[in-house]
Amino acid sequence: MENRWATGDLIIRLDELAAGLTDPDCDLDDLAAIENKLIAARRRELIPSLEAHLAAAVESGGWYARHVLAGILAKTAGRTSLAALVRAYSRDLGDDQDSLSTSLYVLAQEDPAAARDILLPHAVGSDEDLRRAGIWLLGFVPDPSDLSLLAHAAQDSDERIRSVVVGTLGSHGAEPAAVDLLLNLLDDPSPQVRISSLSALGFLRQPLTLPKIRLLAADENHRVRAWVAIALGHFPASEPADLATSAVLDRLGTDADPYVREQAAAARRLKPLPG
Repeated sequence: MENRWATGDLIIRLDELAAGLTDPDCDLDDLAAIENKLIAARRRELIPSLEAHLAAAVESGGWYARHVLAGILAKTAGRTSLAALVRAYSRDLGDDQDSLSTSLYVLAQEDPAAARDILLPHAVGSDEDLRRAGIWLLGFVPDPSDLSLLAHAAQDSDERIRSVVVGTLGSHGAEPAAVDLLLNLLDDPSPQVRISSLSALGFLRQPLTLPKIRLLAADENHRVRAWVAIALGHFPASEPADLATSAVLDRLGTDADPYVREQAAAARRLKPLPG
């Protein structure tokens, strides 16, 4: 009976917390005390109520309530909370979601096979928000079999889908098919997708990608041109320290945009090239 009452008390406190998180005049210290009590309890009987309150917070656009409730759920349910947390994460409420992203990464790493069972249906589903989240999270638990899925998603009409594809492709390292897809995405109509692809290719530092990277030094978007310099700066001077790359950095060093010139100068400092 004592345990039953304890659980009942915790559910009442959870309801109080959920209500308080929607009240701008509620005392934050009181809410933090309830939050800490619920986390310390780690009572699995709370999971259904936590999931319901979390879903309601997301539906109402409460980013802070999502942050708090998702944290309690992750601590209480562990990796069995992954499905509910992915659904909560998928909705853009305007915050950075750093803590929730970290929780998702940790939980996915605990059981990659189970995580993939949850993520793959989302990655090919019809809900665009969940699809974007599923594709992004597959980067935490990559498998070569994902590359055909990613190739299809790279052609999606939604720029946000194509952007997360880039990051997930980067998790496949120097896998030739992944590198080829990143090179293709340098032709994407979205400047942000081109920038993300340059970032990924700069990190991978594959010499065969240099000619395509250098071509974007003539891109109409100044941020893309700046990221060409940033990407080239990641390549070791020996792979290769060639005149073509040096000429590109020279050209970017005289660009009309000051940010481009700044990044070209920084690339020169990182890796002096023959000129």
